[in-house]
Amino acid sequence: MLTTFGLMLPVLILFCGLSLDLGMLEWREQQMQSAADAAAISAELEAERGTENWVALGQEDASQNGFTNGSQNTTVSVVQFANYGAYNGHYDGLQVTITQKIKTIFMGALNGGYVTATARSVAQITPCVYLTGTGTISTSGGPVSAYPLNVYTGSFNGNSCPVYANAKIDIQSSGKTAMEAINVVGPASASILAGSVVYPPPLFNVPAFSDPLSAISQPTLGSCTVTSYSISGGSATLNPGTYCKGMSISYATVKLNPGLYIITGGASWYDSTITGNGVTLYFTKGGGATTYGQFYVGFSTLTLSAPTVSYNNSIPGILVFADRNWSATGAQDFQLISDTWNPGDGIWYLTHAGMEIWSCNNGQILSGTNYFGIYADNLFTAGTIVMPLNNYSYVTGGNPFRTKAPLVQ
Repeated sequence: MLTTFGLMLPVLILFCGLSLDLGMLEWREQQMQSAADAAAISAELEAERGTENWVALGQEDASQNGFTNGSQNTTVSVVQFANYGAYNGHYDGLQVTITQKIKTIFMGALNGGYVTATARSVAQITPCVYLTGTGTISTSGGPVSAYPLNVYTGSFNGNSCPVYANAKIDIQSSGKTAMEAINVVGPASASILAGSVVYPPPLFNVPAFSDPLSAISQPTLGSCTVTSYSISGGSATLNPGTYCKGMSISYATVKLNPGLYIITGGASWYDSTITGNGVTLYFTKGGGATTYGQFYVGFSTLTLSAPTVSYNNSIPGILVFADRNWSATGAQDFQLISDTWNPGDGIWYLTHAGMEIWSCNNGQILSGTNYFGIYADNLFTAGTIVMPLNNYSYVTGGNPFRTKAPLVQ
């Protein structure tokens, strides 16, 4: 019996030692995975905000959780291009990989004393341009095929803004189309003019998307505050309310006080300066207007920003809201035409309507200060530099487009 026990003792000790090593490795790998997850989320949030050193900040977050790049046999890689799992090949997938050589106690006799462990995590940069592509487009430049994204001249740039489109994209511009990612739900189909700069290459056959803003309550049309509002020349200060049967502004300087503006039958703003912080413009019909009309802005300077917190029924993050029951007219229902400028923040939420941004000077910039997002049926740009932005850190509740945690795998 003692002889047998003596023979088995080394084996028992070895198995106990292996169990300790395996338990220690599993515990260490869990630590690594938690650190990789935290670093991926940190890097993604910084990338959305336009922070240029998001790689270093992601590595710093991993270091705060015990894994410092270049120290103690540890490598922390933060890259903008996932190379494994469901997001393999996605440019909007920020991947963190932590690799560490871990010294073992009893397994050293078998593997030289070290085991290499790896943890990976991927966070998705939240899209800020969604194009559903269900309508037919007819623009001021002539009829255009029903492609959700049409870039004719000028450029379309958003370094922290992925684009999702439901069907074929059409880029007929020698300008630059450079987004964080260009994701197309449909099959590999794109019309891109030779010589156009499109980066990164579109990624096709991505999963279909649903409306990320569907949980936002649509404003309710009440009694008319003002009917057929019109100003030509001079200046005025307007208050939130229901503006029935249109809002006409021309050759005027107008300030919009903070709050929700419900406008029925469309609006026309021409050769004017319109300012307002903390405003939401909601377009619908009713109150004497039998159609939705059109929102036309021409040769004007806009300095409009959406609210960061709700005030007077305004909606945080939403600058323009089209009735979800919108019935397309066959033309672009929301037009910013020639030299119209809007440096303010906000999302243009146009569920079933199209948006046209057109300029004759081939250099006009349409962007925001911190964030500028679009959810529309389609988008047509010509002669304009369109620059979506994704920094929603100033909005109560964060990014309205984010319906899930940024960590995807």
